[in-house]
Amino acid sequence: MKIYQIALCSLLTACIALPAQALTADEIMQRVDALAKPAAVRSTLTMVLVDSRGKQRVRELQSTRINSAEVDKSLMFFLAPADVRGTGFLLFDYQAAEQDDDQWMYLPALRKAKRIGSSDKTGSFMGSDFSYADMSKRNLAEWTYQLVKQDRVGELPVWVIESTPINQAVRDKTGYARSIGYIRQDNYQLIRAINYLPQNGALKLVNVSESIEIDGFWFATETQMVAQKDGQTVHRTLLKITNIELDGDVDDNDFSLNRLEQGL
Repeated sequence: MKIYQIALCSLLTACIALPAQALTADEIMQRVDALAKPAAVRSTLTMVLVDSRGKQRVRELQSTRINSAEVDKSLMFFLAPADVRGTGFLLFDYQAAEQDDDQWMYLPALRKAKRIGSSDKTGSFMGSDFSYADMSKRNLAEWTYQLVKQDRVGELPVWVIESTPINQAVRDKTGYARSIGYIRQDNYQLIRAINYLPQNGALKLVNVSESIEIDGFWFATETQMVAQKDGQTVHRTLLKITNIELDGDVDDNDFSLNRLEQGL
């Protein structure tokens, strides 16, 4: 089983409200893992990259995702600016714990797709603070969980859960030494996280500032990922999701290398 990575893939899916109960950390994360998802989602993404001096770069993407019991598939294309237009990304996110996810990036200048190897998945996704590993879901069995406390984020009751990789291989694959996640008790949505990188003093902070509910599914529509070093912000990425359409006419054949290499 897999849970949603504390990053982009968790923003492109959704969750259904369930009543808060006296649960262990493992039980909470199992319920997060088991949440129903819409069969298909289309959306528009705006990605704002901000450096330490406040200089911004804005990128727009179109995203299509289908979900199934065996594999979730995502296809993204960059729409703007011109220097990245047509760049594509294809993800096969397998539900089986023993099966590594497949990722490919298409660069129009090369006119071919490049497979993202396991050793490259901690790298930055298109200059953002999200890594390629963040695009996939975490394997539930590869982490141990501890319920730190119950707390509030604003007016929302949350569980605060610490996640730790079970071994060095998982640390290397995901790029995280441990994570502290804040899970809403009303709908099991992640709304805040502290991700600790192996480098001393290096963090990636997640904050979900806006969410909406569509047909019983919750979507994080505005999320910020902040990279810090020794308490200082070195870069941040603001991700906004709009034009969300559920269960539309999506063809499984569109999620292929041939389609990826066709570009926009």
